[in-house]
Amino acid sequence: MKRFFSLLLILTIIVLSLSFTACGSSETNAKLTIKESLNDNYDTLVQKFETSEDFGQFSKYLSGWAKKVGLQVKTSSDQYIILSKSATSGFEKAESFTLHSDVILDKNKEDERDRSFQTAAAVMTALYSADYHGALSGIFTLQSSDGTSGAGALSNKYLNSDNFLSLTYSGDTMICNNLAVSCDLLASQKIHMTSPQYTKAFRITLKGTPDKSPFKGRSDHPNGIKTIGDLLASCQSAGVLFELASFSGGSSPDLYPTKTTAVIVLQENDVESFTSRFEKSYERIEEYYEDIEEPFTYKMKEVNLPKQVISVRDTDNIVSLMYTIINGTYLRSESGNIMAASNIGRISTKNGLFRMEINARSLEQNLMDEMLSVFETTCGLCDVKYREIHSTPLWYASGQIPLIAHLLDRLEVTPSGQMENISASAFLEKKPDLNLVIWGLSLNDAERDISVLLDYMGSFSQSTNQTESSRD
Repeated sequence: MKRFFSLLLILTIIVLSLSFTACGSSETNAKLTIKESLNDNYDTLVQKFETSEDFGQFSKYLSGWAKKVGLQVKTSSDQYIILSKSATSGFEKAESFTLHSDVILDKNKEDERDRSFQTAAAVMTALYSADYHGALSGIFTLQSSDGTSGAGALSNKYLNSDNFLSLTYSGDTMICNNLAVSCDLLASQKIHMTSPQYTKAFRITLKGTPDKSPFKGRSDHPNGIKTIGDLLASCQSAGVLFELASFSGGSSPDLYPTKTTAVIVLQENDVESFTSRFEKSYERIEEYYEDIEEPFTYKMKEVNLPKQVISVRDTDNIVSLMYTIINGTYLRSESGNIMAASNIGRISTKNGLFRMEINARSLEQNLMDEMLSVFETTCGLCDVKYREIHSTPLWYASGQIPLIAHLLDRLEVTPSGQMENISASAFLEKKPDLNLVIWGLSLNDAERDISVLLDYMGSFSQSTNQTESSRD
């Protein structure tokens, strides 16, 4: 009898142990909520890649994560990685969805890197949390320190999706269905060189704002070319006599010039007046950089007298153009959003030729046409040649498109436009008819936003089944 009770006790302990083990296993394998998944993905990305700039390591981590949560790694390279999830049962004929996020690993761009981790975490969570959906993919592209995106290296076949959502960071939820038309312009003229008549030469240099786009979130940094141009124009209008020997700066029309330099020659009597105007210019620039908390160098230094300077007439034309040309915001909407703007990104007086490259953008074609007309007129008045050298067309998607209409309605937002989105522009260049929506979100509202998207994905099975039933 004692032996029977002993065996019974052992069996009871084994059963209870197995029961607790099963409970523990169930809890361990329980699916995370959307909020839990968001926080877990974001925290892990921050911890693992806070100091890493290696996209290969990022891809390796995502590949391992994908296998753990039942996703497939479709393909990967040194610029992108694509994860996929097969359609769930009953959704084989449902519309497909692709979600995209840029990934910034540049340690010098801490804020931008953190924001990209938020959107990457949102894409990961949407892939993980989707239970009812057609074919589903997630694309992660490297955004390099120079601003270029791995989206440009992506094969067209990965854009064959019924619904393509490119996620970007936004403090408040944003649905963008409009990308600005962009146009690169060239103002140029032959310049004549002559011997200097004055005796004091100075080099003026402004350095700062590395790798910044004036259109991304509409940054408010001083433009070095325009700053020095305005300084020269103010001296010219005040009767301070100078000769311009050279003017150079910038690398691309759609970026702020990181360094701008002008060499001028003054008559000795005007050195004090010019220095005074330079100091006032410096004070204005200093205020800008204090607000944006970035380092800069703006200095005036005496140098050896150059052998040649630009003729008086050509100098007058250049300085007049610098003063009157559009740079910065051209027009805002009634709500304060920028509708059209331009940037002087590059200038040179080398090899007997003055060249100034400008990028203009607008969310409406008629505004772009208006700006181009102003540019042409301004150049003509300054006896400078003008031509358009490259353009990217306006993109606009109707708010009545089902995906956009659903998101606008459920998220209770109004559609907006963006002056710049490098990845989205690359996608549209490859596939102009892409059913694209640019979706701005942050970790704070991503739980609600993703839920809305997942509900929309899940709505397609019902409509598909109803259609098939009606045919039967």
